Amino acid sequence: MKPFIGTFVNKVDAKGRLSVPSRWRAIVAEGEFPGVVCYPSFKAGAIEGVTMARMEEIAVLIDESFDPFADGRDAFATSLLADAFELPFDGDGRILLPEALIAHAEIDDQAAFVGLGSRFQIWEPEAFARVRDELREQASAQRELVKPRRPRPSGAPEAGP
Repeated sequence: MKPFIGTFVNKVDAKGRLSVPSRWRAIVAEGEFPGVVCYPSFKAGAIEGVTMARMEEIAVLIDESFDPFADGRDAFATSLLADAFELPFDGDGRILLPEALIAHAEIDDQAAFVGLGSRFQIWEPEAFARVRDELREQASAQRELVKPRRPRPSGAPEAGP
C-alpha cells in the first residue's frame, strides 16, 4: 500500500462532510472498503484514520499482543476499536464526520489531513500548526534514533532524515 503523505486543508460543510484528498482516495480504493476508518486519537486532539485493511491488522495485533483477559487488551481495544467509525465515501469523495469525532478534534469549518504513512490524522488546522512545530523539534532532537534497515553498500554516502 502506498503511504499517506502530505498535508491538506479542506472545508467542512454544515453537515460535517469533508472531502478526502483525491490522492488518498486512490490509496483507499486499493482495498475492499470504499472509505476510511476513523477514531479519536488517544495521544492527541486529533482524529486517527486508516484503511479498513490496516484496522484489521490493528485488531489482530491487539489480539496477538495481549492475554485475552489482560487489562491492557481491553484498554487498546476500547481506544482503537470500540470508538472507531467506518466512514464510506459519498459520490463526491467526502466522508461524514460523526459529531463525536468533530468534538474530540474541536473541528469547525476546516480540517487538516496529515499523512503519517500507514495512517493519517485529521486536525483543526491551527491546532496542528502548533503541534507541528513541537514535533519537528522532537524529531530534530531524536534524529540519531533513525537507523537504516539494511547496511549501506561500502562507499555509499550516508543518508539522513
